[in-house]
Amino acid sequence: MKELIFDVFQLKDLILDLFQSECKLFMTTDSSRLIKQKCNNKCLSPDERQQLNREVRYVFTRLIKTMKEACPSLTAEDITFCCLAKLGLDNLLISHCMGDVNKQPVNQRKYRIKKKMEESNCIFLFELIFST
Repeated sequence: MKELIFDVFQLKDLILDLFQSECKLFMTTDSSRLIKQKCNNKCLSPDERQQLNREVRYVFTRLIKTMKEACPSLTAEDITFCCLAKLGLDNLLISHCMGDVNKQPVNQRKYRIKKKMEESNCIFLFELIFST
């Protein structure tokens, strides 16, 4: 039983390391620079959001694959939201990236994602994504 517990903790550490590597890679993208320049004051345009989604899908391949396998009920927007949250962006910045002018939809989305992950018995994944 000790070995199984150690393996679970080791697996969580490996997943967290992988997610952190993907976050570092994302910081080199055009979308990352755009977020830093624009999102503090206003929302991304539809074209900018498309670019962001493409780069998120490209960079966060492992995180996205893990989320889809663990919790198939997550939508594409849920997954993008999780990737942005894993970057450590604050709620208002995430809402601007997603095209919303205030942060209330971000709080609601996070709550819905948590419920979906609880239903899929993968709350550990929620904790890994939303831990700082």
